[in-house]
Amino acid sequence: MRYLSESFAVGALRRSASIEQFLGPTFNGERRGVRWVSIEPRRNGRYAVMVYLSWDIGGEEFCDLLEFPPLDPHADDDGELLAEVGDAIEALATAEQSLNAVRERWSNVGVAAEDYLDYVRSGRLPDPLTQDAAANVVRTLLSTGGGDERIVCWWLDGLRHRTGCLHISDMIFCPAGRSRTAEEIIDHAWSCRPISL
Repeated sequence: MRYLSESFAVGALRRSASIEQFLGPTFNGERRGVRWVSIEPRRNGRYAVMVYLSWDIGGEEFCDLLEFPPLDPHADDDGELLAEVGDAIEALATAEQSLNAVRERWSNVGVAAEDYLDYVRSGRLPDPLTQDAAANVVRTLLSTGGGDERIVCWWLDGLRHRTGCLHISDMIFCPAGRSRTAEEIIDHAWSCRPISL
């Protein structure tokens, strides 16, 4: 089983074992990256919520997230401390509130690589992302109405960051958006400013 139930996740933390969760795509300019979060028990009895932004250099043959270099070449590759809290459940809640982590998707250390492989196989946008490739993704979303929630989130996150169109999901999934073609949606999205991180 890939994911830990809440009680197993909390139990692992209380036994001083770290847990992690793959979060999906992120970008630094044109450099494509991935992000994930870990909760790491400290010797002082507290829990560090760490976020990692790594350059997405992997694939099906290379998926060890800890081996990826930092997304920002000037950053420390040890991750960034988001918070340090005194309770395991509070650590889970902090990651959920700050990073949109999902309570049911925590895993033991090393297992987030399986989610990364799912991302590589199904959720990673083409690089470079052309308007035609982006329109194909939108066309798939329009025709299926969604599908695997993780893949939809990965595609939408990637489209938002690559185009700068913060309301692209509304354009695709709201009834008014359904009257537009994929090309019209991407033409609009392409006219927005990319998000700088």
